[in-house]
Amino acid sequence: MKKIIFNFYALLFALIINGCADLELQPLNAVTEQAFYVNSQNLEAGLYGIYDALQNTHMFGHQVLLDGLSDNCITTNNISLFAQGIDFDGLAGFYSNPYILIQRANLLLDNADNVSGIDSEDLKIIKAEARGLRALAYMRLVYLYGNIPLITNVLERNAYTKVNQAPREEVIDFILTEFQESAEILGNDPVENGRLTKQAILGFRAKVLLYEARLGNVPWSDALTAMNFAIAEASNHHGLLDTDNPTSDYRSLFTQDNENNSEFIFSVKNSETDAEQLFAEFFSWRAGILQMYPHQNLADEFDYADGSKYNPTDNTFENRDPRLSVNIMHPGLTFDGLTYGIDNGFVQGNASNGVTGLFLNKFSTTDFTSGLNEGALDVPVLRFADLLLMLAEVLNETNGDPYPALNAVRDRAGLPPVSGLSTEDMRAEIQHERRVEMAFEGQRWFDLITTGVADEKINGIVEEDPAVIRAFTPGRNELLPIPDSERALNQNLSQNPGY
Repeated sequence: MKKIIFNFYALLFALIINGCADLELQPLNAVTEQAFYVNSQNLEAGLYGIYDALQNTHMFGHQVLLDGLSDNCITTNNISLFAQGIDFDGLAGFYSNPYILIQRANLLLDNADNVSGIDSEDLKIIKAEARGLRALAYMRLVYLYGNIPLITNVLERNAYTKVNQAPREEVIDFILTEFQESAEILGNDPVENGRLTKQAILGFRAKVLLYEARLGNVPWSDALTAMNFAIAEASNHHGLLDTDNPTSDYRSLFTQDNENNSEFIFSVKNSETDAEQLFAEFFSWRAGILQMYPHQNLADEFDYADGSKYNPTDNTFENRDPRLSVNIMHPGLTFDGLTYGIDNGFVQGNASNGVTGLFLNKFSTTDFTSGLNEGALDVPVLRFADLLLMLAEVLNETNGDPYPALNAVRDRAGLPPVSGLSTEDMRAEIQHERRVEMAFEGQRWFDLITTGVADEKINGIVEEDPAVIRAFTPGRNELLPIPDSERALNQNLSQNPGY
Protein backbone atom coordinates (compact mmCIF):
# COMPACT_ATOMS: atom_id res chain seq x y z
CA MET A 1 0.00 0.00 0.00
CA LYS A 2 1.25 3.51 -0.75
CA LYS A 3 -0.16 4.92 2.45
CA ILE A 4 -1.76 3.83 5.65
CA ILE A 5 -5.46 4.23 4.91
CA PHE A 6 -7.49 5.28 7.93
CA ASN A 7 -10.58 3.40 6.87
CA PHE A 8 -13.99 2.75 8.36
CA TYR A 9 -12.54 0.91 11.31
CA ALA A 10 -10.20 3.76 12.19
CA LEU A 11 -13.17 6.11 12.04
CA LEU A 12 -15.12 3.76 14.29
CA PHE A 13 -12.20 3.69 16.72
CA ALA A 14 -12.07 7.48 16.81
CA LEU A 15 -15.76 7.63 17.60
CA ILE A 16 -15.64 4.96 20.28
CA ILE A 17 -12.79 6.52 22.25
CA ASN A 18 -14.51 9.90 22.32
CA GLY A 19 -13.81 11.50 25.67
CA CYS A 20 -12.21 14.57 27.20
CA ALA A 21 -10.97 16.99 24.56
CA ASP A 22 -7.58 17.57 26.20
CA LEU A 23 -6.28 14.06 26.77
CA GLU A 24 -9.09 11.90 25.36
CA LEU A 25 -9.72 10.55 28.83
CA GLN A 26 -12.21 7.72 28.97
CA PRO A 27 -15.80 8.41 30.00
CA LEU A 28 -16.53 7.51 33.61
CA ASN A 29 -18.22 4.21 32.65
CA ALA A 30 -15.00 3.21 30.76
CA VAL A 31 -16.50 0.18 29.00
CA THR A 32 -16.14 1.14 25.35
CA GLU A 33 -12.64 -0.25 24.85
CA GLN A 34 -13.76 -3.74 25.89
CA ALA A 35 -16.58 -3.55 23.40
CA PHE A 36 -14.26 -2.40 20.65
CA TYR A 37 -11.23 -4.66 21.03
CA VAL A 38 -12.94 -7.93 20.13
CA ASN A 39 -11.26 -8.97 16.86
CA SER A 40 -8.08 -8.53 14.81
CA GLN A 41 -9.73 -6.09 12.41
CA ASN A 42 -10.57 -3.67 15.19
CA LEU A 43 -7.13 -4.11 16.74
CA GLU A 44 -5.56 -3.00 13.47
CA ALA A 45 -7.96 -0.06 13.36
CA GLY A 46 -6.85 0.87 16.86
CA LEU A 47 -3.24 0.86 15.71
CA TYR A 48 -4.13 3.11 12.79
CA GLY A 49 -5.77 5.45 15.26
CA ILE A 50 -2.44 5.78 17.07
CA TYR A 51 -0.63 6.55 13.82
CA ASP A 52 -3.37 9.05 12.98
CA ALA A 53 -2.46 11.02 16.13
CA LEU A 54 0.97 11.72 14.61
CA GLN A 55 -0.81 14.09 12.21
CA ASN A 56 -2.07 16.33 15.00
CA THR A 57 -0.83 19.88 14.58
CA HIS A 58 1.49 19.93 17.59
CA MET A 59 2.83 16.43 17.02
CA PHE A 60 4.10 16.28 13.44
CA GLY A 61 1.18 17.83 11.54
CA HIS A 62 2.90 21.21 11.67
CA GLN A 63 6.23 20.28 13.21
CA VAL A 64 7.66 23.42 11.58
CA LEU A 65 5.99 25.41 14.37
CA LEU A 66 8.88 24.51 16.66
CA ASP A 67 11.14 26.51 14.35
CA GLY A 68 9.13 29.53 15.47
CA LEU A 69 10.53 29.05 18.97
CA SER A 70 14.06 28.96 17.59
CA ASP A 71 16.26 31.35 15.67
CA ASN A 72 15.02 29.97 12.34
CA CYS A 73 11.71 31.80 12.02
CA ILE A 74 9.41 34.60 13.07
CA THR A 75 5.83 33.64 13.77
CA THR A 76 2.61 35.59 13.47
CA ASN A 77 0.66 33.32 15.82
CA ASN A 78 0.65 32.55 19.52
CA ILE A 79 4.08 30.96 19.46
CA SER A 80 5.59 34.37 18.92
CA LEU A 81 4.56 35.34 22.46
CA PHE A 82 6.75 32.62 23.93
CA ALA A 83 9.58 33.59 21.56
CA GLN A 84 9.26 37.11 22.98
CA GLY A 85 9.44 35.86 26.55
CA ILE A 86 5.76 36.37 27.31
CA ASP A 87 3.85 33.77 29.33
CA PHE A 88 1.06 32.34 27.23
CA ASP A 89 -1.05 29.18 27.38
CA GLY A 90 -1.39 28.97 23.59
CA LEU A 91 1.34 26.32 23.46
CA ALA A 92 -0.94 23.80 25.18
CA GLY A 93 -1.18 21.66 22.05
CA PHE A 94 2.46 20.65 22.42
CA TYR A 95 1.41 19.08 25.73
CA SER A 96 -2.01 17.67 24.92
CA ASN A 97 -1.37 16.29 21.42
CA PRO A 98 1.26 13.74 22.54
CA TYR A 99 -1.04 12.59 25.32
CA ILE A 100 -3.76 11.94 22.75
CA LEU A 101 -1.41 9.46 21.10
CA ILE A 102 -0.37 8.02 24.46
CA GLN A 103 -3.96 7.46 25.55
CA ARG A 104 -4.75 5.68 22.28
CA ALA A 105 -1.68 3.50 22.67
CA ASN A 106 -2.60 2.66 26.25
CA LEU A 107 -6.09 1.69 25.13
CA LEU A 108 -4.68 -0.76 22.62
CA LEU A 109 -2.01 -2.18 24.91
CA ASP A 110 -4.44 -2.66 27.81
CA ASN A 111 -6.78 -4.68 25.61
CA ALA A 112 -4.66 -6.31 22.89
CA ASP A 113 -4.11 -9.60 24.71
CA ASN A 114 -7.88 -10.16 24.93
CA VAL A 115 -8.41 -9.96 21.16
CA SER A 116 -9.30 -13.27 19.53
CA GLY A 117 -8.48 -14.57 16.09
CA ILE A 118 -5.08 -12.94 15.61
CA ASP A 119 -1.76 -14.60 14.90
CA SER A 120 0.59 -14.37 17.88
CA GLU A 121 3.42 -12.87 15.80
CA ASP A 122 1.09 -10.25 14.34
CA LEU A 123 -0.05 -9.38 17.86
CA LYS A 124 3.56 -8.93 19.01
CA ILE A 125 4.27 -6.58 16.10
CA ILE A 126 1.18 -4.46 16.69
CA LYS A 127 2.00 -4.13 20.39
CA ALA A 128 5.62 -3.26 19.61
CA GLU A 129 4.53 -0.53 17.19
CA ALA A 130 2.12 0.88 19.78
CA ARG A 131 4.89 0.92 22.39
CA GLY A 132 7.32 2.54 19.95
CA LEU A 133 4.85 5.27 19.02
CA ARG A 134 4.03 5.89 22.68
CA ALA A 135 7.75 6.22 23.46
CA LEU A 136 8.11 8.68 20.57
CA ALA A 137 5.33 10.81 22.08
CA TYR A 138 7.04 10.72 25.47
CA MET A 139 10.34 11.65 23.82
CA ARG A 140 8.70 14.77 22.47
CA LEU A 141 7.10 15.60 25.82
CA VAL A 142 10.15 15.12 28.02
CA TYR A 143 12.36 17.41 25.93
CA LEU A 144 9.69 20.10 25.83
CA TYR A 145 8.43 19.92 29.43
CA GLY A 146 10.88 17.99 31.62
CA ASN A 147 9.00 16.30 34.48
CA ILE A 148 5.72 14.94 33.12
CA PRO A 149 3.08 12.36 34.06
CA LEU A 150 4.23 8.93 32.91
CA ILE A 151 0.96 7.20 32.11
CA THR A 152 1.24 3.62 30.87
CA ASN A 153 -2.32 2.41 31.35
CA VAL A 154 -5.73 3.82 30.54
CA LEU A 155 -6.86 6.28 33.18
CA GLU A 156 -10.37 7.41 33.97
CA ARG A 157 -10.95 11.08 34.64
CA ASN A 158 -10.82 10.77 38.41
CA ALA A 159 -7.48 8.97 38.30
CA TYR A 160 -5.93 11.51 35.96
CA THR A 161 -6.75 14.39 38.28
CA LYS A 162 -4.49 12.80 40.91
CA VAL A 163 -1.51 11.65 38.81
CA ASN A 164 1.90 13.07 39.69
CA GLN A 165 4.76 14.05 37.41
CA ALA A 166 7.58 11.56 37.02
CA PRO A 167 11.17 12.83 37.14
CA ARG A 168 12.57 13.32 33.64
CA GLU A 169 15.23 10.67 34.35
CA GLU A 170 12.51 8.08 34.91
CA VAL A 171 10.80 9.10 31.68
CA ILE A 172 14.08 8.89 29.75
CA ASP A 173 14.72 5.40 31.12
CA PHE A 174 11.21 4.36 30.11
CA ILE A 175 11.68 5.71 26.58
CA LEU A 176 15.01 3.95 26.10
CA THR A 177 13.62 0.65 27.37
CA GLU A 178 10.48 0.85 25.23
CA PHE A 179 12.52 1.66 22.13
CA GLN A 180 14.98 -1.16 22.79
CA GLU A 181 12.32 -3.81 23.44
CA SER A 182 10.21 -2.68 20.48
CA ALA A 183 13.24 -2.81 18.17
CA GLU A 184 13.90 -6.41 19.20
CA ILE A 185 10.47 -7.38 17.89
CA LEU A 186 10.08 -5.27 14.76
CA GLY A 187 11.60 -6.15 11.40
CA ASN A 188 13.40 -3.99 8.87
CA ASP A 189 10.56 -4.01 6.35
CA PRO A 190 7.40 -2.18 7.42
CA VAL A 191 4.15 -4.10 7.43
CA GLU A 192 2.83 -1.17 5.37
CA ASN A 193 4.43 2.04 4.17
CA GLY A 194 4.43 4.50 7.04
CA ARG A 195 4.65 1.95 9.87
CA LEU A 196 7.55 1.68 12.28
CA THR A 197 10.61 -0.48 11.61
CA LYS A 198 13.53 -1.69 13.67
CA GLN A 199 15.88 0.85 12.12
CA ALA A 200 13.48 3.73 12.84
CA ILE A 201 13.15 2.76 16.49
CA LEU A 202 16.91 2.37 16.89
CA GLY A 203 17.38 5.76 15.25
CA PHE A 204 15.04 7.43 17.74
CA ARG A 205 16.79 5.65 20.60
CA ALA A 206 20.17 6.87 19.36
CA LYS A 207 18.84 10.42 19.18
CA VAL A 208 17.69 10.28 22.81
CA LEU A 209 21.17 9.19 23.88
CA LEU A 210 22.72 11.89 21.70
CA TYR A 211 20.57 14.50 23.45
CA GLU A 212 21.46 13.06 26.85
CA ALA A 213 25.17 13.06 26.02
CA ARG A 214 24.96 16.71 24.95
CA LEU A 215 23.31 17.50 28.29
CA GLY A 216 26.03 15.63 30.18
CA ASN A 217 23.65 12.97 31.51
CA VAL A 218 25.32 9.96 29.82
CA PRO A 219 28.82 9.41 28.43
CA TRP A 220 29.34 10.03 24.72
CA SER A 221 30.36 6.39 24.38
CA ASP A 222 26.75 5.36 25.12
CA ALA A 223 25.53 7.58 22.30
CA LEU A 224 28.19 6.16 19.97
CA THR A 225 27.18 2.58 20.73
CA ALA A 226 23.51 3.34 20.07
CA MET A 227 24.36 5.25 16.90
CA ASN A 228 26.45 2.39 15.54
CA PHE A 229 23.53 0.00 16.05
CA ALA A 230 21.15 2.43 14.31
CA ILE A 231 23.48 3.05 11.37
CA ALA A 232 24.19 -0.66 10.94
CA GLU A 233 20.48 -1.45 10.66
CA ALA A 234 19.57 1.58 8.56
CA SER A 235 22.45 1.30 6.07
CA ASN A 236 21.10 -1.98 4.72
CA HIS A 237 17.75 -0.43 3.86
CA HIS A 238 18.27 3.33 3.55
CA GLY A 239 20.74 5.87 2.22
CA LEU A 240 21.12 9.33 0.77
CA LEU A 241 19.44 9.79 -2.58
CA ASP A 242 21.71 9.38 -5.61
CA THR A 243 23.52 12.68 -6.09
CA ASP A 244 24.25 11.86 -9.74
CA ASN A 245 20.56 11.61 -10.57
CA PRO A 246 18.85 15.01 -11.02
CA THR A 247 15.51 13.50 -10.00
CA SER A 248 16.99 12.07 -6.79
CA ASP A 249 18.63 15.06 -5.15
CA TYR A 250 17.87 17.11 -2.04
CA ARG A 251 15.09 19.00 -3.82
CA SER A 252 13.26 15.86 -4.87
CA LEU A 253 13.26 14.51 -1.31
CA PHE A 254 10.28 16.69 -0.49
CA THR A 255 7.99 15.99 -3.44
CA GLN A 256 4.99 13.69 -3.59
CA ASP A 257 6.58 11.62 -6.34
CA ASN A 258 9.37 10.64 -3.93
CA GLU A 259 7.41 10.16 -0.72
CA ASN A 260 8.62 6.61 -0.16
CA ASN A 261 12.23 7.36 -0.99
CA SER A 262 15.08 5.40 0.56
CA GLU A 263 16.22 8.31 2.73
CA PHE A 264 13.01 8.55 4.75
CA ILE A 265 13.44 6.13 7.64
CA PHE A 266 10.16 7.21 9.19
CA SER A 267 7.61 9.74 7.98
CA VAL A 268 4.08 10.84 8.76
CA LYS A 269 1.80 9.67 5.96
CA ASN A 270 -0.75 12.08 4.55
CA SER A 271 -3.16 11.61 1.66
CA GLU A 272 -5.59 13.56 -0.50
CA THR A 273 -8.48 12.26 1.60
CA ASP A 274 -6.69 12.72 4.92
CA ALA A 275 -4.85 15.97 4.38
CA GLU A 276 -3.28 17.54 7.43
CA GLN A 277 -0.20 19.49 6.40
CA LEU A 278 -1.59 22.36 4.30
CA PHE A 279 1.79 24.07 4.27
CA ALA A 280 0.80 26.17 1.29
CA GLU A 281 -2.19 27.56 3.16
CA PHE A 282 -0.31 28.44 6.34
CA PHE A 283 3.33 29.04 5.46
CA SER A 284 4.02 29.59 1.75
CA TRP A 285 4.46 32.74 -0.32
CA ARG A 286 0.90 32.21 -1.56
CA ALA A 287 -0.46 31.57 1.93
CA GLY A 288 -3.91 32.73 2.84
CA ILE A 289 -3.10 32.45 6.55
CA LEU A 290 0.58 33.25 6.82
CA GLN A 291 1.78 32.03 10.23
CA MET A 292 5.54 32.06 9.92
CA TYR A 293 8.45 33.63 8.06
CA PRO A 294 12.02 32.33 7.81
CA HIS A 295 14.36 34.71 9.57
CA GLN A 296 17.09 36.44 7.59
CA ASN A 297 19.70 34.94 9.91
CA LEU A 298 18.64 31.47 8.71
CA ALA A 299 19.01 32.51 5.08
CA ASP A 300 22.45 33.89 5.91
CA GLU A 301 23.45 30.50 7.32
CA PHE A 302 23.54 28.93 3.84
CA ASP A 303 27.09 29.09 2.45
CA TYR A 304 28.23 29.94 -1.05
CA ALA A 305 28.15 27.08 -3.54
CA ASP A 306 31.95 26.78 -3.39
CA GLY A 307 31.72 26.02 0.34
CA SER A 308 33.00 29.36 1.59
CA LYS A 309 31.05 31.14 4.31
CA TYR A 310 28.39 33.57 3.10
CA ASN A 311 28.96 37.30 3.62
CA PRO A 312 25.57 38.87 4.44
CA THR A 313 26.71 42.24 3.09
CA ASP A 314 26.70 40.71 -0.40
CA ASN A 315 22.90 40.53 -0.17
CA THR A 316 22.59 37.92 -2.90
CA PHE A 317 20.80 34.62 -3.41
CA GLU A 318 23.01 33.65 -6.34
CA ASN A 319 25.74 31.00 -6.20
CA ARG A 320 24.58 29.78 -2.81
CA ASP A 321 24.16 26.36 -1.23
CA PRO A 322 21.37 24.79 -3.37
CA ARG A 323 19.46 23.89 -0.19
CA LEU A 324 18.71 27.58 0.35
CA SER A 325 16.22 27.76 -2.52
CA VAL A 326 14.64 24.43 -1.59
CA ASN A 327 13.96 25.56 1.95
CA ILE A 328 13.28 29.28 1.51
CA MET A 329 11.15 31.13 -1.02
CA HIS A 330 13.15 34.24 -1.95
CA PRO A 331 13.09 36.81 -4.77
CA GLY A 332 13.72 35.24 -8.15
CA LEU A 333 12.03 31.89 -7.44
CA THR A 334 8.88 30.75 -9.20
CA PHE A 335 5.93 29.49 -7.23
CA ASP A 336 2.53 28.55 -8.63
CA GLY A 337 3.31 30.22 -11.95
CA LEU A 338 4.50 33.52 -10.51
CA THR A 339 8.06 34.74 -9.99
CA TYR A 340 8.66 36.50 -6.71
CA GLY A 341 10.13 39.94 -7.35
CA ILE A 342 9.17 39.99 -11.02
CA ASP A 343 5.42 39.46 -11.11
CA ASN A 344 4.81 42.48 -8.85
CA GLY A 345 5.92 40.49 -5.83
CA PHE A 346 2.41 39.08 -5.73
CA VAL A 347 1.33 37.45 -2.47
CA GLN A 348 -2.09 35.99 -1.96
CA GLY A 349 -4.39 36.43 1.01
CA ASN A 350 -3.60 38.55 4.03
CA ALA A 351 0.18 38.46 3.59
CA SER A 352 2.39 41.19 2.23
CA ASN A 353 6.06 40.88 1.38
CA GLY A 354 6.37 39.81 4.96
CA VAL A 355 8.41 40.74 7.98
CA THR A 356 11.54 39.36 6.37
CA GLY A 357 10.54 39.11 2.72
CA LEU A 358 11.25 35.37 2.95
CA PHE A 359 8.80 32.46 2.98
CA LEU A 360 8.84 28.71 3.56
CA ASN A 361 9.35 26.68 0.40
CA LYS A 362 10.09 23.17 1.68
CA PHE A 363 6.89 21.10 1.87
CA SER A 364 4.87 23.94 0.32
CA THR A 365 4.60 22.79 -3.28
CA THR A 366 4.47 19.52 -5.13
CA ASP A 367 7.23 20.35 -7.61
CA PHE A 368 8.59 23.75 -6.47
CA THR A 369 7.36 25.45 -9.65
CA SER A 370 3.60 25.12 -9.77
CA GLY A 371 0.65 23.51 -8.08
CA LEU A 372 -0.13 24.00 -4.41
CA ASN A 373 0.33 21.10 -2.02
CA GLU A 374 -3.12 20.52 -0.56
CA GLY A 375 -1.85 18.60 2.43
CA ALA A 376 -1.11 15.21 0.90
CA LEU A 377 2.67 15.46 1.16
CA ASP A 378 4.35 13.06 3.60
CA VAL A 379 6.68 14.72 6.08
CA PRO A 380 9.83 13.08 7.44
CA VAL A 381 10.35 12.47 11.14
CA LEU A 382 13.70 10.66 10.73
CA ARG A 383 15.94 10.77 7.65
CA PHE A 384 19.19 8.98 6.85
CA ALA A 385 20.93 12.37 6.56
CA ASP A 386 19.93 13.04 10.18
CA LEU A 387 21.53 9.76 11.23
CA LEU A 388 24.74 10.61 9.36
CA LEU A 389 25.01 13.99 11.04
CA MET A 390 24.36 12.43 14.44
CA LEU A 391 27.03 9.83 13.68
CA ALA A 392 29.49 12.57 12.73
CA GLU A 393 28.75 14.32 16.02
CA VAL A 394 29.28 11.31 18.29
CA LEU A 395 32.48 10.40 16.41
CA ASN A 396 33.76 13.94 16.82
CA GLU A 397 33.13 13.76 20.57
CA THR A 398 34.79 10.33 20.95
CA ASN A 399 37.97 10.90 18.94
CA GLY A 400 36.61 9.12 15.88
CA ASP A 401 36.57 10.27 12.26
CA PRO A 402 33.50 12.44 11.59
CA TYR A 403 34.48 13.50 8.07
CA PRO A 404 33.00 10.66 5.93
CA ALA A 405 29.52 11.02 7.44
CA LEU A 406 29.51 14.82 7.40
CA ASN A 407 30.95 15.13 3.90
CA ALA A 408 28.48 12.61 2.49
CA VAL A 409 25.66 15.01 3.40
CA ARG A 410 27.57 17.98 1.97
CA ASP A 411 28.35 16.08 -1.22
CA ARG A 412 24.69 15.32 -1.81
CA ALA A 413 24.01 19.04 -1.46
CA GLY A 414 26.66 19.78 -4.10
CA LEU A 415 29.17 21.32 -1.67
CA PRO A 416 32.87 20.49 -1.39
CA PRO A 417 34.14 18.48 1.60
CA VAL A 418 35.53 20.05 4.75
CA SER A 419 38.80 18.96 6.33
CA GLY A 420 41.35 19.88 8.95
CA LEU A 421 38.95 21.19 11.59
CA SER A 422 39.55 21.15 15.32
CA THR A 423 37.10 19.28 17.52
CA GLU A 424 35.47 22.57 18.48
CA ASP A 425 35.25 23.83 14.90
CA MET A 426 33.88 20.49 13.74
CA ARG A 427 31.25 20.69 16.49
CA ALA A 428 30.11 24.06 15.08
CA GLU A 429 30.24 22.77 11.49
CA ILE A 430 28.01 19.81 12.34
CA GLN A 431 25.43 22.10 13.96
CA HIS A 432 25.59 24.35 10.90
CA GLU A 433 24.91 21.36 8.65
CA ARG A 434 22.05 20.19 10.84
CA ARG A 435 20.47 23.63 10.63
CA VAL A 436 20.59 24.00 6.84
CA GLU A 437 19.97 20.34 5.99
CA MET A 438 16.93 19.94 8.24
CA ALA A 439 15.44 23.41 8.28
CA PHE A 440 11.70 23.39 9.04
CA GLU A 441 11.75 19.71 10.07
CA GLY A 442 11.25 20.48 13.77
CA GLN A 443 14.87 19.79 14.76
CA ARG A 444 16.40 23.19 15.45
CA TRP A 445 14.73 23.87 18.83
CA PHE A 446 15.90 20.57 20.30
CA ASP A 447 19.40 21.11 18.95
CA LEU A 448 19.60 24.58 20.50
CA ILE A 449 18.37 23.40 23.89
CA THR A 450 20.40 20.21 24.20
CA THR A 451 23.65 21.82 23.00
CA GLY A 452 23.15 24.70 25.44
CA VAL A 453 23.43 27.52 22.89
CA ALA A 454 19.82 28.74 22.81
CA ASP A 455 20.66 31.81 24.89
CA GLU A 456 23.52 32.83 22.59
CA LYS A 457 21.73 32.10 19.31
CA ILE A 458 18.24 33.42 20.07
CA ASN A 459 19.25 36.50 22.06
CA GLY A 460 21.86 37.27 19.43
CA ILE A 461 19.26 37.79 16.70
CA VAL A 462 18.98 41.25 15.19
CA GLU A 463 15.27 41.58 14.46
CA GLU A 464 14.18 43.20 11.24
CA ASP A 465 10.82 44.19 12.64
CA PRO A 466 11.11 46.57 15.63
CA ALA A 467 7.76 45.29 16.88
CA VAL A 468 9.30 41.86 17.45
CA ILE A 469 10.98 41.58 20.84
CA ARG A 470 12.49 38.12 21.07
CA ALA A 471 13.97 36.87 24.34
CA PHE A 472 15.34 33.64 25.76
CA THR A 473 15.78 33.43 29.53
CA PRO A 474 18.33 30.81 30.63
CA GLY A 475 17.03 28.60 33.41
CA ARG A 476 13.48 29.21 32.25
CA ASN A 477 12.86 28.90 28.54
CA GLU A 478 14.62 25.57 28.10
CA LEU A 479 11.22 24.11 29.00
CA LEU A 480 7.73 25.15 27.96
CA PRO A 481 5.20 26.06 30.65
CA ILE A 482 2.83 23.31 31.79
CA PRO A 483 -0.52 24.52 30.38
CA ASP A 484 -2.78 26.23 32.91
CA SER A 485 -5.68 24.20 31.55
CA GLU A 486 -3.94 20.97 32.55
CA ARG A 487 -2.96 22.30 35.99
CA ALA A 488 -6.57 23.31 36.58
CA LEU A 489 -7.61 19.75 35.76
CA ASN A 490 -4.86 18.19 37.88
CA GLN A 491 -3.66 20.26 40.80
CA ASN A 492 -0.79 17.84 41.46
CA LEU A 493 1.05 19.18 38.40
CA SER A 494 3.88 21.54 39.32
CA GLN A 495 4.70 24.42 37.01
CA ASN A 496 8.14 24.55 35.41
CA PRO A 497 10.64 27.03 36.91
CA GLY A 498 10.19 30.69 36.04
CA TYR A 499 6.56 30.56 34.92
